[in-house]
Amino acid sequence: MVTYRIEMNNISKSFGGVQALKRVTFKVNPGEIMALVGENGAGKSTLMKILSGAYTKDEGEILIDGRPVEINSPQKGRNIGINIIYQELTIVPDLTVAENIFLGNLPVRNGIIQWSKLNQKAEELIQSIGFSLNPKTIAGNLSVAHQQIVEICKALSHDARVLILDEPTAVLAPREVKTLFEILKNLKEKGVSIIYISHRLEEVLEIADQITVLKDGEVTGTGTPKEMAKDNIINLMIGRRI
Repeated sequence: MVTYRIEMNNISKSFGGVQALKRVTFKVNPGEIMALVGENGAGKSTLMKILSGAYTKDEGEILIDGRPVEINSPQKGRNIGINIIYQELTIVPDLTVAENIFLGNLPVRNGIIQWSKLNQKAEELIQSIGFSLNPKTIAGNLSVAHQQIVEICKALSHDARVLILDEPTAVLAPREVKTLFEILKNLKEKGVSIIYISHRLEEVLEIADQITVLKDGEVTGTGTPKEMAKDNIINLMIGRRI
C-alpha cells in the first residue's frame, strides 16, 4: 500500500455563499514535484492555504505520511514540515542571509548570539542544496532569485518535508530559472515533496513529475507530463478544446 507524503481527501471550502473547493482530492508522493495549475480563481491558493494552515477546511481529511492531521494554523503546518513560499517574499532586508534563515531560532549562549556557529550552520545549509552564497551578506542587497533561495533555506531549517512554491519564476530571468530547477531537483533527491504552482506551462512540463489541474474548485485531471500535453492541460483548465 502506497503511503503518500500528502493526502488530501474530499476537501471542501466555502467563503460566504461561494464554494471555492468542491470535494478536492490531491495526493503527492515523497520526493515528488507536483505542479498545480489552473486559471485565476480555480482554487489553487485556497487548497494550498488549507494545507499550510492559513485556512481551515470545511470538510474532508488531510494525512501526512499516512497519519491524519488537523492543520489549524501556519505554525502547526511548519511544525509538521509544511512550508509555503509566496510570491511576496518575507525576507527581512536589513538582516544577513544567516539571520534570515534562522530567524526566531538563532544559536544563543548566555544571552549572546553565537555568530560563528550561525554563519557556519547557514553556509552548510546553503551548500546542502548545491548552491553557494555568503551567509554574512545583507539580504536586502541580494537579487530576488537569491532572496528566494534564502527563503527555501529558511524552510529547510524548519525541517521541511513539503515545500510549496507559489509562482516562483514570475520575476526570474531564464538563467535564474535554471538554477532554481537544479535546486528543486536536489531537494527532490533528498525526499522533499515540492508543490509547484505556476501559469508557465512550459516550465511545468519540464520540472514536474505529476501535474494536477484545477477548474472552478474541482480537480479536472492529474497525470505525468507525458500523459498531459500542453493543449490537454489548457483544455482541462478552461473546459473546452482549443
